[in-house]
Amino acid sequence: MFNLEYVILGFERKSNLMNKVYLSIVALSMAFSSAAQRNGELTSKFDYSPATTTAKPKPVQATDRATVLWDDDFSAPGNWVMTNTSTPSIDWTIETNPSNMPNAAPSLYPFASATATNGFALINSDGAPGNADGDGAIIAEITTATSFDLSATPNLILRFSHNYRWWHEERGVRVSGDNGLTWTEFPITSETGGAISTGYPNDQNSGNPEITEIDISGAAGAQTLIQFYYNDNDFWAWYWVVDDVEILEKPDNDVQLVNAWFSGTTNDGIEYGRTPVNHLDASYAVGGEVLNFGVLDQTSIVLDADYGSFTAQATEALIEADSTKFMEDVITPSLAVGVYSGTYTVESNGDQPGGAEFGDNTYPRVFEVTNDMYSMDNIGNNPASTVNLGTIGTASFTGAADGLVIATEYRLKQSDMVSGFRVFLTSASQVGGEIVASVKDTGTFRALDMTSIVESSLHSLTAAEISQGYVDILFDNVQTLPAGAYYAAVDLFSSGNTANVVLVDDRTVPQPGLASAIFIPGDNVFSNGIAVGIRMLMGDTWGVGIAESALTGVKVYPNPSEGVITVTNAANTENTVKVFDMLGKEIFATSTSTDLTIDLTKNMTGVYLVKVSNANGSITERVVIK
Repeated sequence: MFNLEYVILGFERKSNLMNKVYLSIVALSMAFSSAAQRNGELTSKFDYSPATTTAKPKPVQATDRATVLWDDDFSAPGNWVMTNTSTPSIDWTIETNPSNMPNAAPSLYPFASATATNGFALINSDGAPGNADGDGAIIAEITTATSFDLSATPNLILRFSHNYRWWHEERGVRVSGDNGLTWTEFPITSETGGAISTGYPNDQNSGNPEITEIDISGAAGAQTLIQFYYNDNDFWAWYWVVDDVEILEKPDNDVQLVNAWFSGTTNDGIEYGRTPVNHLDASYAVGGEVLNFGVLDQTSIVLDADYGSFTAQATEALIEADSTKFMEDVITPSLAVGVYSGTYTVESNGDQPGGAEFGDNTYPRVFEVTNDMYSMDNIGNNPASTVNLGTIGTASFTGAADGLVIATEYRLKQSDMVSGFRVFLTSASQVGGEIVASVKDTGTFRALDMTSIVESSLHSLTAAEISQGYVDILFDNVQTLPAGAYYAAVDLFSSGNTANVVLVDDRTVPQPGLASAIFIPGDNVFSNGIAVGIRMLMGDTWGVGIAESALTGVKVYPNPSEGVITVTNAANTENTVKVFDMLGKEIFATSTSTDLTIDLTKNMTGVYLVKVSNANGSITERVVIK
C-alpha cells in the first residue's frame, strides 16, 4: 500500500483529465510530483486516429441557462478582422461548409458545431500551399472588429465551440478591456501544454465540437475585444476551427461534477473496466471531483453515487469559489458477475436539483465483473456521453518503430491462471505487423529490465484480425501466476514503419501515471497513465495448446544483453542459427551442433531476431541489445 502522499497524488492525477504527459520512471522514483513531457512524441503528423475512435461529447454546461451578454456565430464576416505575419501570408477565413477543413481524423470531420453552416472561422496550416516544416511560420489572428462594453458585469465566462488537431501549434484566446492597448492571454495548446484542461498534451485531438469555457473576469472592460490567435511554430501543422462565441455572466451558484471514480482500495487509484470475480477488492473508493465554478462559496455539498444494488455518499461543509475538492466514500459492496451502471450526483446549498445551473451536476460510470477477462480499459461499456478513445503504436514515438513495449498493470488478488492477452487494434494497423505478448514483473520493468515471466511466440497480424478490431495472443501453455502486480506487455514490430501496429487506448477514465507504461528501445521507460486495450485472458478455457516445441534444449540468453548472446544446444543437433535486424536484414548466419556465442557489440542497440532451425522445425527469439 502506498503512503497517504501518493494516494493524494493519485487523486490529483484523476483531476488532470486525460493528461497524457509521459514521465520518466527514473525521475518518478525520485519524486512523484516531477514530470517531463517527451519532445517529438509523434514521429509523423500523419499518425491519426482511426474511424473507430469516438470523440468525447461535452457534458451539458452549467452556463447553458446563464445570461448571454454578447455572442457571435460568424454569420456576418464583417464582425471580424483578420491579421497575420505569416510566411507566406495566410489569414483566417470564414467558411460555411463544415467539410471545408482538413480531414485530420474521422472523429473531427466534418466540423459539428451547432451553427457551422451559417459560418465558422478556420485557420488552415495543413492546407497552406507548399507548407512544410521550416519554411516560415504561419502566425494569424482573428479579432472582433468593434469593441463592446462589459464593465457593468464583473464576473464573466467566455464560451466557444471549436475543433482542432495538435501538431506543435500555439492556439489560444486573447481578451482586451481597453480596445487593444493591453491583452490577457489564455493559451489552449502549446509545446508545453495549454492552460485549459482540454488542451494538449491531454489529447492530440479535440472533441467535435469541443466546448471551452474560460473565466475572463478582470480581463474584459468598457472596450472589450476578443481575439483568437494561432502560430504553427514553423511546422507543417494542422488547423483550428472556431464557432459560436459567447460571453456569459458567471453564475453565483454552480458546483460541477468534473469526474467520478469507482476504484478498489488496494489498487492505488487504478480503475479496472472489467474485473474477474476472484480479483475483486473487499472495499472500494467511490467518489468524484467537484468544482465550484460559481462566484459564491458553496456549503453543505453532498455527493451521491447510485448503482441500484448499492449506493455511496460523501459530504463537504465548504467548497470555496473557484476551487476543487475530491469527495469520496469507502464502501464494501457485494458484487456478482454482471454490468454495473451508476449515476453520480452532486448538490450544494445554492445548486439544487431543478435549479438553473444543475445541468452539469451528474456523471455516469459503468464497470463490469467477469468470470475470465481482466481489463483496465472499458471499451464497449463506457457511457456514450463520456467515451474517449485514442491510439498508440509503432508510429507514435521517435525510435519506436520496432521493439516498442506497451504495458498495462494488473493486480492479481490471488494465484490464478493466465492463457494470454486480447489486444485491441485500430484500422490503422497493417497486415504483417508483429506482436509478442508477455507477462512482466512491474519492478523489473520499471528498472529497464524487459525480462519476461512468460512470453508468447511472435504473432504476425492478419487482415481478418485487423478487421475484427482485436487479436487474441495465447501462450504455449496456461501460466499460473501468484498474487501480485504484473504488467501485461506487448512488444510491437513494424519493420521500420512499413507494417505498423496501432492499439486502441481508452482515455475515458483518468488513471494513475504508472497504470500503464512504455519502453522505447535505446531510450527509457515512461509512464503512460492511460488504459491501453491489452486485456488478460484468465483461466484455462481460451484454447491454449500444450504441444512442446519441435526444438528442445535451445535457449537464447541473456536478454536484454550488452551485445554478447549465447545460443544453447543441449540436444547437440545440427542447428542453423541466423540473426536478423528489425528491417529483416540477415546480419549473421552459421550452422553448429554445440552451444554458440554471438558477438553483436559492433551493431547498433535495438531489437534483433535470432532464428534457430533444424529438420524438426524452428524457433525465433527476440533479443534486446542495450
